[in-house]
Amino acid sequence: MRLYLLRHAEAVPGTPDASRDLTAHGQRQVALLAKGPGRIALAAVDAIEHSPLVRAVRTAQLLRLATESTLPLKVLPGLEPEADPHKTAAVVAKSRRSRLVVGHNPHLAALAGLLLGLADGGEAIRFRKAGLLALERTAKPSRLRPFGAWSLLWMLPPDLAK
Repeated sequence: MRLYLLRHAEAVPGTPDASRDLTAHGQRQVALLAKGPGRIALAAVDAIEHSPLVRAVRTAQLLRLATESTLPLKVLPGLEPEADPHKTAAVVAKSRRSRLVVGHNPHLAALAGLLLGLADGGEAIRFRKAGLLALERTAKPSRLRPFGAWSLLWMLPPDLAK
């Protein structure tokens, strides 16, 4: 099983935070991502899951549109920036299917760090806007590893998608 984590693209500043849309640059970031790595990730999943915040929703919508995908878009609760990554890890641990999740930092970096067993959590992961990370589960959940064992397959910062 693979887990693709996509941080939303660049958003406009302002408040309220939940309704910030993407900038023109953010829209271009998604278009570039869709030309290769985003298409690869979508080929392995049966839905695009995202946070309810506008910038994540728009990132998911634009990725689907740019890849001409027909995958459904689904809100996955608990992906907000300050949400508890343990709850998301528990959901992912129960899954048997590969997933593409569009969310926010610090949540996504903390989730990746938790799954990878990093002592400092997500502090070691620099997850930039429109960055895409691929993890693969190498062992199912157990008493010692409640979320399973995971390995990092690759991480693509937005400037390499060009």
